[in-house]
Amino acid sequence: MLEHFFECYSDLSGPILCPVLGSITPLFIPNSRIRPIRLIGLCASLITFLYSPVPRIQFDPSTAKSQFVESLRWLPYENINFFFGIDGISLFFVILTTFLIPICILVGWSGMRSYGKEYITASLIREFLMIAVFRMLDPLLFYVFPESVPIPMLCGAEHLLFAGIKLFLCRGLVQ
Repeated sequence: MLEHFFECYSDLSGPILCPVLGSITPLFIPNSRIRPIRLIGLCASLITFLYSPVPRIQFDPSTAKSQFVESLRWLPYENINFFFGIDGISLFFVILTTFLIPICILVGWSGMRSYGKEYITASLIREFLMIAVFRMLDPLLFYVFPESVPIPMLCGAEHLLFAGIKLFLCRGLVQ
């Protein structure tokens, strides 16, 4: 019975899709109902955290190859596919990411009165992008996802000039 459980949950798309679904759901709830928005965001991030260590159980540390490789055709005429996989280093980075996002949501819990929906949506989109960074095997998408991670952080900027300067400083410090 335990083997059947691992066969069903050995795919890597679950921790990637859960934050996406969790970030779409609050968009249909009015801003005045902040409590359900916070709970949906926290539940989505906790489900993602509980789901992320499942590949660790079946992970084979004796090989350096990527494991649990999945392929989804995205743009077939350009030969661009989603290649998901995981290796020993990215496995722990995914677990660390999914551990930190619920903490980030709980830290901002009391301050989510006026922009709670935006905070939850940006946090879950950022979680999706960070998990996708660590799981991508396609070279094009491996470049696109790390460059997309700062975008949800800039959504709260009130002025576009300030957001541009913030992004420039972020990218300049990293490079």
